[in-house]
Amino acid sequence: MSALSSRLATLLTLAVLIVTAGCYDGKSIPLDEYVQQVVRDELQSIVSTLQSGTERLENRLESRMEALERRMEELTGRLDSQQTQPDESQTSQLATRLNSQQSQLSELNTQLNEQKTTQSEVSVRMDNLTSQVDILGSKLVGAINNTSSQQERIDDLAAKVKQLTPPRDCSGLPVNSPSGVYLLRPSGNNKQPSVQSYCDMDAAGGNWTVIQRRDDIKPHQDFYLGWKDYKEGFGKVTKEFWWGLEHVYQLTSSGRQYELRVDLEAFDGNRVYVVYQGFSVSSELDGYRLSCTNYSGPAGDGLKYSVNEKFSTRDRDQDSNANYHCAQLYQGAWWYGRCGDSNLNGRHRDGVIRDSTGIWWWDWRGYESLKKVDMKIRPTY
Repeated sequence: MSALSSRLATLLTLAVLIVTAGCYDGKSIPLDEYVQQVVRDELQSIVSTLQSGTERLENRLESRMEALERRMEELTGRLDSQQTQPDESQTSQLATRLNSQQSQLSELNTQLNEQKTTQSEVSVRMDNLTSQVDILGSKLVGAINNTSSQQERIDDLAAKVKQLTPPRDCSGLPVNSPSGVYLLRPSGNNKQPSVQSYCDMDAAGGNWTVIQRRDDIKPHQDFYLGWKDYKEGFGKVTKEFWWGLEHVYQLTSSGRQYELRVDLEAFDGNRVYVVYQGFSVSSELDGYRLSCTNYSGPAGDGLKYSVNEKFSTRDRDQDSNANYHCAQLYQGAWWYGRCGDSNLNGRHRDGVIRDSTGIWWWDWRGYESLKKVDMKIRPTY
């Protein structure tokens, strides 16, 4: 009976395996009918087993009863043939045999009744199980249909995503896109990998591609790095970073005119900005030379001595000051010119400190170290 119970307990699992193992082809009959048919076939096998066992018990009982009847007839005949009363020994033996036969007959009757009871219980369980299988089949059909619908939506979305080409800058994002991290392809060449970028879609009309950010975030990103780092970019676009001179060159040499906005914040909470209507950077062969024109804003012109200057890093001195290596002097990297009027890639200082190696914008607060800075560009047409 334990093996039978185990067999019944695994029928529901069998229904699931039928589907997941790929036995169902989905063409001949509906899924729920198919599951019910397979389970009913299995249940019929169990019923056949029970019926066979019952028949065997009934046959055994019938054989024993026939043997008992023959034995009774034999004993009766022997008693009739004898003219004298049987002795006590013979009577005792006969009684013992009769009791044994009756005991066996009673045992067979008990087994037969138990088997019939079990068969009745199994029949009830089969009915319940069949009902559960019907319900399970319906749920499986619903789940598969829902999965199929979800997969169709996923496939449709994936196809749309594959058709999308990353824009060159943040102005190419869909209307009402929020500020955040996006993939851009500043070169416009689909064979080149896209670049992770931060798009400011809120400040002054949005569509800004952020090319540099300094912030009071610890641990601070080290900006006193070499030429290769500034060419390719470094840091995390959600924190402090430099986007990369080569990416800026690819955008600003694409034939569109770009403007530059610089936002500055002091440790006392005051903020200012400056905008340059014409902004571009030349190629690496030309030293990523800076061009910016038509400034406006309360921060003042902190790039007036940087115009037409090459970019300098600690390992590449390209400033126009014959007496100093400005990048090493200010511990940063910038379009220094004669060592310039700004140092936005200097050391981040904690608190108000007047230090030429810090982050400063001379026309606003001289050498006072600033708390936050970001530089961002967008096309003007």
